[in-house]
Amino acid sequence: MGLSINTNTTAMAALRTLSLTQNALSETQRQIETGLKVAEPKDNPASFTIAQAMRGDIASLEAIEEGLTFGQATVSMANAGALQISNLLIDINQKITQAFNDGLDVTVLQTEVDALLASITSTVNTTIFNGVNLIDGVSPNLDVLTGLGGITQTVATQDLRIATLGIGTLDLTNPAAALTALDGAEALVGDAITALGTAANSLDSQAEFTQLLTDKLKEGLGILVDADLAEASAELQALQTKEQLGIQSLSIANSRPQSILQLFQ
Repeated sequence: MGLSINTNTTAMAALRTLSLTQNALSETQRQIETGLKVAEPKDNPASFTIAQAMRGDIASLEAIEEGLTFGQATVSMANAGALQISNLLIDINQKITQAFNDGLDVTVLQTEVDALLASITSTVNTTIFNGVNLIDGVSPNLDVLTGLGGITQTVATQDLRIATLGIGTLDLTNPAAALTALDGAEALVGDAITALGTAANSLDSQAEFTQLLTDKLKEGLGILVDADLAEASAELQALQTKEQLGIQSLSIANSRPQSILQLFQ
């Protein structure tokens, strides 16, 4: 093909090649800067759409994790309160048993038992986490978000008030009757501890599973959209070399028409 000063096909081809190289170089640099091979829809529409759905699921699971954390803390507080009441009942049991002994001042023992009963009431009223009380018998049940789609676990409120436990008053002048009433209260508190403990174990298991799901989704998202930085770094060096060669090639192609001037010398 002859030389032309109007149309330099060689230069146009070199320019196209250089433009493609620079576009690839910009893409590779962006991958290294962002760490993503799919950062926007034009990179890979199908993968980007899937990634967005996965990001939505991850955000939902993180919200569930927050709800589970709140639920775990609330149930943990209730368990602590129920355990404290159980320990107070043990102390009361000791005082009632002592009342069977002749020669002891039942009045003093009665004062101690009344103080322990007051401590139970205080424990019930103060076992609150973020405004939620699971052992006062009047607060609503706690619904904990545990799964996608609004799946919840209900933790039933327990009633550990002394009146409900049947120990609103304990008369130590009749220790046998007091001890019978206390046995019933201990059984009720034991049932509450079992229920709260079961709920705590269930929430702990669900929290662990939710964390596992979140980790797997994040892992899958990374595989889908994350750039291979080692590969991108190697590609960057290769493209930088190609760019330099392309610039040189374009320079040579642009200088070829000037050789026509030699025909006029």
